[in-house]
Amino acid sequence: MRLIALASFPSKLLYEVGIPGLAAILALYTTLIVTGFQAYRRVNLSQLRQCALTLWLFIVLFSYFPYYYPLDVAPVNVYYWLAAGIVLRLPEL
Repeated sequence: MRLIALASFPSKLLYEVGIPGLAAILALYTTLIVTGFQAYRRVNLSQLRQCALTLWLFIVLFSYFPYYYPLDVAPVNVYYWLAAGIVLRLPEL
C-alpha cells in the first residue's frame, strides 16, 4: 500500500470524507463568513466595528487558505471559533 502525500487541505478532506463532506465544510465556512460580515455591518461603535472587521478578516483568511490549513492545528482552531463567536456577538454590545 502506497502512502498518498496530499498537498492541500481540500484534497485531504476530499480523500477522507468525499465530495459531500467537502461540500458541507465549504458550505459551513461560507455561511459563517456571510453571517459574520452581516454582524460586522450591524456594529455601531467605531472601535468595536474595527475589532469586528479584524476578526472577520481572520475568519475569511483561515477559512479558505488552500495550502497549509491552520484549522488542523489545535490552537489555531480554538482561536478561529473564538473569533467567530466574538464577531457574531458584537452587534449585541
